[in-house]
Amino acid sequence: MSKSAKKHPPKKKHPKRPRPEPIVPLTDEEREHYAKSEFAKASMHLEEAEAQTKARIAPNACAHSAYYAMYHCAAASILAAGGVGKRKDFPASHTHVIEHFARLVVGEGGALAECGPLLSRAQTDRDVADYDLALEVRAFCI
Repeated sequence: MSKSAKKHPPKKKHPKRPRPEPIVPLTDEEREHYAKSEFAKASMHLEEAEAQTKARIAPNACAHSAYYAMYHCAAASILAAGGVGKRKDFPASHTHVIEHFARLVVGEGGALAECGPLLSRAQTDRDVADYDLALEVRAFCI
């Protein structure tokens, strides 16, 4: 068989893909609106955590609510400080919110500087309360 007999079909041409829309940063008003919304969520979770603590019920739910109160407060702080990234928003992942919040407060003195490590610890406590204990209870029940 000759080389000319082994012709491959012509390659399909792909149309040029359109460029994605440019990223538009949030305006100061939008950032302020989102910061207030995040702070409202933080207040709601704090009230839940305080009620659960006072009633001495559902310690796992209390750890969950306390962490989310801290998380939403950190997100509001990031937004109030001008946001991060091209969009000037707060990060989408919890880990990145914790990292950016820790960088934001590390230079501050006193109790505020300790908030970054406390938020990280609260995330660990919430993970244990939400996931690890459930695994232990499930293993015990089987």
